[in-house]
Amino acid sequence: MLLISSILLAVLPENTALDSQALRSNPNLAIIPVVTEIIAVGLLPVLFVIFNREKIATYGLQRSGLLKSLALSALVVLAFFAFLSMQAGQITTSISLSGIKIAASWKLGAAILAIFAYGPLEVFFVVWLIHNTDRIYNSSARVLSAGLLVTILLYGVLHTFSQGRYALVIAAIFLALGVIFKTTRNSIGPMLAWTVMNEYLWVLCGILLSQ
Repeated sequence: MLLISSILLAVLPENTALDSQALRSNPNLAIIPVVTEIIAVGLLPVLFVIFNREKIATYGLQRSGLLKSLALSALVVLAFFAFLSMQAGQITTSISLSGIKIAASWKLGAAILAIFAYGPLEVFFVVWLIHNTDRIYNSSARVLSAGLLVTILLYGVLHTFSQGRYALVIAAIFLALGVIFKTTRNSIGPMLAWTVMNEYLWVLCGILLSQ
């Protein structure tokens, strides 16, 4: 993250913001958070798995437990949108792609990368942390394990810097998804669920596909 931040400070004009308003004003900037997410969140764990020749089934990418993983994850999604509807007084959804008009082919590719980076790859990152932290504490056999609790605690704390109090919601979601992974040993359901629930993902896609 420090390396990426240093590069961005060096190449971007002074006082350049990367909030939603700035990205809508200049959609070309939307590729920056996408690439940053891939490099800072998912790339290293994937490389570790490849170089260590680990089985991807270790991280829940397998058929075993798939149906149970999907069913439990669907319940988390329903609970999440029920929470949002109570907060807003109406049913809301994270997916909003109104006014789709793809002006450049690279934007479609960037949107696909955004979905991958802020959906499945982010969940893989968390699952990778849970599994390997469990190995450190020798707590893999327990559902509410040290690896799960430490990872979610740190993940929630880190999100407070960018999400404020909403970090509690993110921590609660990932705790539920982590429990599903630990229970079913399958992470496909949590990956799909977080892809649907991650509002920032769909904000990026909306920016990329509506300009």
